[in-house]
Amino acid sequence: MELIKFGELPPGDRYRLTVENLIPRPIGWVMTENRGVLNLAPFSYFSGVSSRPPLLSISIGRRKKGLDEPKDTYRNLLESRKGVVMIPDYSQLEWVEQTGQTLPRVRSEVEEFQIPVERILPDYPPIVKGVPRAFFCTLYGTFDRPELATIPFFLKIEYFYTTQAPFTPIARLGTGYQPVRG
Repeated sequence: MELIKFGELPPGDRYRLTVENLIPRPIGWVMTENRGVLNLAPFSYFSGVSSRPPLLSISIGRRKKGLDEPKDTYRNLLESRKGVVMIPDYSQLEWVEQTGQTLPRVRSEVEEFQIPVERILPDYPPIVKGVPRAFFCTLYGTFDRPELATIPFFLKIEYFYTTQAPFTPIARLGTGYQPVRG
């Protein structure tokens, strides 16, 4: 038996132990938009929070690795207050992995990786064509504290999109993606 005092571990070790043991973690594929530039990013720190009000949470890092700028999803949600959280199908895994790359703010993952999109609601970002489920959300609030490496964003579900077709969601198991089969 081993009992680990979590707060005394280096941040990298805490992260590794968390992601390797909180499994599976569903993938929320988040589309935001700012000044016409679409941002599409996967999040495995994603979950339902409440049904009244209907809330989802995603946890977003403050800054991009290797670039001195805030993460696009972080900035876009604070500025536009709208986003679409999609549940991708396992057949879209390649795009999910590509959109996890760090790009400068002025470059869109949708354009960079030629991902087809369709706008369902005029006042929200578009969804990826073929995505089986999507939650159209408005920013409900954040929990921003200086000691947090990632900031929880709480998103209120305004509309739900479904193809009603069966699909295979994606989850993180440790550090790799896997299909979730029922």
